Amino acid sequence: MSTNLDTGKVVETIDTLRKRIGERFPESGLYETCAQLHELGKRTRIVVADIGTPIWPLRILSGALILAFAVSLCALVFRCEAGERVSLYGLIQTMEAGGNLLLLIGLGAVFVWSFEQRIRRRRALGAINTLRDVAHVIDMKQLTKDPDYVSKVVHPTAHSPKRDLDAFSLGRYLDYCTEMLSLVSKLGYLYVAEFHDGEATKAANELENLCNGLSRKIWQKIMMLGDQERAK
Repeated sequence: MSTNLDTGKVVETIDTLRKRIGERFPESGLYETCAQLHELGKRTRIVVADIGTPIWPLRILSGALILAFAVSLCALVFRCEAGERVSLYGLIQTMEAGGNLLLLIGLGAVFVWSFEQRIRRRRALGAINTLRDVAHVIDMKQLTKDPDYVSKVVHPTAHSPKRDLDAFSLGRYLDYCTEMLSLVSKLGYLYVAEFHDGEATKAANELENLCNGLSRKIWQKIMMLGDQERAK
């Protein structure tokens, strides 16, 4: 049995959640947000494959520089071995020029090799930042969902938000929010599952911590709602 998180299964779960929200809250902003999350999920497979695909022009250039480094090193060694046929001053000049050339070629190879990593990292960070935005949108959707309103322990003002959900509907709405946050976190993990980069992994972990923190806040509301229902 595979222990890897499957992109298709995650997207399928998001789609099922989208349909569930649509059946209960078809006109809600939460449904629209889940539909957007589903679209992001469908693009995840493409983005993950893009991040994992080698950038061959850069790799070829890097390989060419490494080959040039090796050839230059061999040439320098050959000149040094033949040093008895040249003056000491000429040998020093040869070693200095050859050393500078090796340094430049080596730095160029390292830069080109790391440039590919930076491109892939930028793609992963961009996708994770988009998911972070979605997590905050989900949090915004639940801000005005107050369990106290269900128990009528409220004194609304002229600018109070409209609250027309009963206890059961409010509980389902909040539960959908926590499920969406969990799925946002799972999508973030997919971007770094096969891409072992420190900065990208850190961003994915921060996204997971954000989603967990927002979920805990929502679960406090769910627990308050449950306590109110049991007290009736």
